[in-house]
Amino acid sequence: MNTTRSQKTSPKVPPAAYDELCDFLHQSGSPLTPAEAIAGAIKLWITKSREDAAPLRGYQWKQLFLPDGTRLRVHSGDTWQGADVIGDDLIFRGEAVSPNQMVQQTCGDARNAWLELWIRFPGERNWTRAAQLRARQNELAAKAPLTPAEAMAAAAKAMSAALSTALTLVEHANHQSQNTLERRLPRYRRAHDQLDDIH
Repeated sequence: MNTTRSQKTSPKVPPAAYDELCDFLHQSGSPLTPAEAIAGAIKLWITKSREDAAPLRGYQWKQLFLPDGTRLRVHSGDTWQGADVIGDDLIFRGEAVSPNQMVQQTCGDARNAWLELWIRFPGERNWTRAAQLRARQNELAAKAPLTPAEAMAAAAKAMSAALSTALTLVEHANHQSQNTLERRLPRYRRAHDQLDDIH
């Protein structure tokens, strides 16, 4: 529905929603009038919609996405060294680095960044080891529903494996039956196992 700014009448609020808003404002002791609350809600909705439409900034570390504002730290000796995700970069000591480079600069070459780094996402209070976050991400990815094409490919792969197993079993059964028949041939029998033909 297209609306123009030249319209002088505002849209009507459903009476039940308006009554619910008035009751809420009264019960909460809000100093806002219903018109002010409606205007504020509209502004908040517009702001939220714009934020949701904006591309999410952050650093992609393999399968783990670190949004803008994420903090990383690594323990070296008696101190913690920290880095921040700013925009699309991981900034450590004023330079854009990878998590592995951060760990190498702090702890040396023989360290696994997944095991050494601790991460705190924006709005969170606790630090979590990167390896735990990666494990959670892998679990979620494993539980994710397959697309129809992926489901068909998985089914075809399973059917192929089942057919291959069935053919192997048939081949084994044929081999076993052939061996049983061959064991009965005279050349495979011991001399004392053979009965003399008495006529």
